[in-house]
Amino acid sequence: MEQGQHKPKEPWLAVVLSYFLAGVGQIYSGRMRRGIALVLAELAFYFLLIWSLLSPKCDILVTGGPLLALVALRIWNLFDAHKCARKTNTQDFETARKQDKDPWLALFLSRLIPGIGQIYIRKWFWGIVFIAVAAVLLVVGPKDPLLDAGLGAVFAAFACYHAYASAPVRRETSNRTIFIVAVAILCLSLLGSSTYLTKAHVVEAFALSADSMRPTLMRGDKILVRKTRSYAPRRGDVVVLRPRRHRDTVYVKRIAALPGETIEIRDGTIYIDKREVRCPALNNIEHQSAGSFGIESQPYTVPQNSVFVLGDNSANSQDSRHFGPIPQSDVIGRACKIYWPLDRRGPVE
Repeated sequence: MEQGQHKPKEPWLAVVLSYFLAGVGQIYSGRMRRGIALVLAELAFYFLLIWSLLSPKCDILVTGGPLLALVALRIWNLFDAHKCARKTNTQDFETARKQDKDPWLALFLSRLIPGIGQIYIRKWFWGIVFIAVAAVLLVVGPKDPLLDAGLGAVFAAFACYHAYASAPVRRETSNRTIFIVAVAILCLSLLGSSTYLTKAHVVEAFALSADSMRPTLMRGDKILVRKTRSYAPRRGDVVVLRPRRHRDTVYVKRIAALPGETIEIRDGTIYIDKREVRCPALNNIEHQSAGSFGIESQPYTVPQNSVFVLGDNSANSQDSRHFGPIPQSDVIGRACKIYWPLDRRGPVE
């Protein structure tokens, strides 16, 4: 079959599709093998990026490799998608296409920044309105992450649809394609803007503002904290927690005793169920008169579903000796690595 007998492909629609996921625009343009290869390549880079972030032993600088490769792939992929679609078209179609403002280019521009697509098609008023609303959402959104994810996704999808629908010329004979694209933008915007879900269930960054974990962690260190519902506390783990009595404060401490264990601090040594703990980070505990928890030479039994935590800098630490055992539900996650400053990067041990 000759090239001219093929149904024309919209180059900027191919770009929009490949903006969703590398390779989809190429598949739309009929380059099936090329498209599948790009899809698999992007997914592989995402996997490597997530693994390098969550793996304690992986140097944080290694994360830069998959990240740069992913950015380069996504940018090159957009140009390639446009080229692949353009090559399938006749010269007559391409000449006619360039004579008017392209509705799919308007959509793509508003996908990048809401309102820019409207300005491209000279809908100045609507362009300014969409840009202003986007700016308001950018300022207000962080105050309510869930509202930001939902409202922001709906706004992004509507801005793109409006840019397409407002274009002076549309070559599609039905609204099926734009409907599918708008729904895809809505779904992917929900997924992309759900940093709240990522922070709540996968990984979150924290910065240390105290010296209670010296020398393991220093003031100003920035750490990644891995979260999982199936986390089982282990003695020696460094965890981030938010005690119920101090909800406005986040603490970083080391687990010294587990649920049901009896802990005793005597002459700087920790004893669990009358056995000495041999853990370098839990040695040479400096006694503090801190109330009824962890009193020198007095055994204390940790309640079920709770842990007893201490700071590595035990002489200058607010920990379970002050506020008691921590319910496991108050543990945010386990600190896995330092990512900043770079000269201190590495696993938290």
